[in-house]
Amino acid sequence: MASPAWQPPHRLQPPPPAQLDLTDELLEEVFVRLPTAADLARASTACASFRRLITGHAFLRRFRRLHPPPVLGILAAGFLAAQPPHPSAAAARALADPDAADFSCSFLPSRDRWCLRHFSDGRYLLSAIPERSDPAPDHRALVREFAVCDPLYRRYLLLPPIPDDLASVVNQSEIVNFEPFLCPATEDEEDTMFRVICLAQCEAKLVAFTYSRCSGQWHAVEFDGWRDLTRGTSNPFPSGEPELSGRYYAHGCFCWVMHWVNKLLVLDARSFEFSSIDLPPGPSSRRMVIVEALEGKLGLFTLCNDNALYYFLWYDILENDDEGALQWCMKEIIPLHENFNYNILGVAGGYLLLQGFPHDFRPKKLCFH
Repeated sequence: MASPAWQPPHRLQPPPPAQLDLTDELLEEVFVRLPTAADLARASTACASFRRLITGHAFLRRFRRLHPPPVLGILAAGFLAAQPPHPSAAAARALADPDAADFSCSFLPSRDRWCLRHFSDGRYLLSAIPERSDPAPDHRALVREFAVCDPLYRRYLLLPPIPDDLASVVNQSEIVNFEPFLCPATEDEEDTMFRVICLAQCEAKLVAFTYSRCSGQWHAVEFDGWRDLTRGTSNPFPSGEPELSGRYYAHGCFCWVMHWVNKLLVLDARSFEFSSIDLPPGPSSRRMVIVEALEGKLGLFTLCNDNALYYFLWYDILENDDEGALQWCMKEIIPLHENFNYNILGVAGGYLLLQGFPHDFRPKKLCFH
């Protein structure tokens, strides 16, 4: 009998690619391009699989990076809701309802012993008022007790006090400015996570006390280059006048303008490392703000005026030159309406907030442009 023809050994076929993973990936690319959070919420009600994808923490973090929450209003002696024709006016009007939120944080135990220090990402940071002290915050006092509140859901968290061994790193009598503020969650953290930073500025040292909601502990980080950075300062009263002014948050970093030495102090909120950057030359009296530019770069708005009659905004971006060194590159000069004086109020939600009023008039209430 003839031998049967040789057959190659049977090879097991690989399983077909997981269609569900590919489908999930494509769906995420569609969902992340939806223009508003309302559209995303409607899509999540279509079916269980859509809801599972949309409510995932990783997807929500990505969506919020591409679609920052809209500005609903400004907290200034109460809630100032956005007004028409602003696109957030309707949502802001609902939030202004006294039953919608408790911006006074009256739900906090012993509310009278707390004062507001910062507001960010829907949270209040309050510090304890020492007994027999003025209710207004003392910006030179090292405060050790804090509370974080959510005015929408009326929730609060009392933080553990800064431990004695950490507080002893700085001498109370040498503090020029004590600055507590909230630090947003990083891209890898849950939205419920937050950190608190207290920057203690002394003439001879700079120390950041940091609290993590994740670890529930305080730590202290000292900037070793503070003396070198402030050497040669033109500050007429360094033991009483802060070197730092105007804190801004951009691309995961906190930035402070240092007018007296023409520097920008940068604190990386992920690594908690300090660094400094030269500012463009100019008078120490100019008003500057740091903003987020494209591609992870820092932008700088400077409010300038010509003989106090004409105001304009000078916009620079920090970029690498041909040799890889960082330098500020001028991008645009923006003229402002004539016959007005202007102040920079801050940056929020991708907006630069300006106060404008006629030369012969100073308003009782803030005017936002």
